[in-house]
Amino acid sequence: MSSLLPPTNLERVAGSVAAEGALTAVGAMAGGPLAALLPVLGKSLAAERQRRRVEAALAEIDATLREHEQALNSISDAQYKLINEAILALLHTTAEEKMVYLKRAIRNAIAMTSVDSQEAVVLSRVVRDMSAGEAAFLCENFGYDRIQVASGEAEHDMKVLFIKPGTPQALVVTGLVSLGILESAEPTYDEGGLLRYSSVTAKLIALLRNP
Repeated sequence: MSSLLPPTNLERVAGSVAAEGALTAVGAMAGGPLAALLPVLGKSLAAERQRRRVEAALAEIDATLREHEQALNSISDAQYKLINEAILALLHTTAEEKMVYLKRAIRNAIAMTSVDSQEAVVLSRVVRDMSAGEAAFLCENFGYDRIQVASGEAEHDMKVLFIKPGTPQALVVTGLVSLGILESAEPTYDEGGLLRYSSVTAKLIALLRNP
């Protein structure tokens, strides 16, 4: 009889958290200037806080996957990628606010049956790289037709959100542009500098929203 325990739902969709930890250890053993610092960092109070945060988050995710075990057995490859990438991103996230969004993405991906493989690639990358502030801005302002970073407000036929240059919100807009979530609007004579949401934004918000 084998002594190995069957994989948990969390291990099945995350490619094994234990394996991820082993790869990190191997990387540390490879040497280099950073290798000498890792034991010190690993014993720091910040590292202990991060360990507790990740353990608590993984416990919540495991409970979520148990709750939806029947649906989990029939998820598509695209859904698997979304869940898997969100879990791995959480392991490397120190911001508690972002952990909240990642946990939502995992839960919501289980029900997202309409996502295709290319959308999953894009959404996984965005969910991994975006900040909690960018996610919050997106969810709060998706009702606008366009966004414009400008010092003054101009007349438009559409519902436009004006952001003042140099503000924290302007940096958020820049981040969303770099992620491909905001893009230049259709070039017309009166749309200079206007931004619109990309085609995957609705599905991204469906991943990030509070279920």
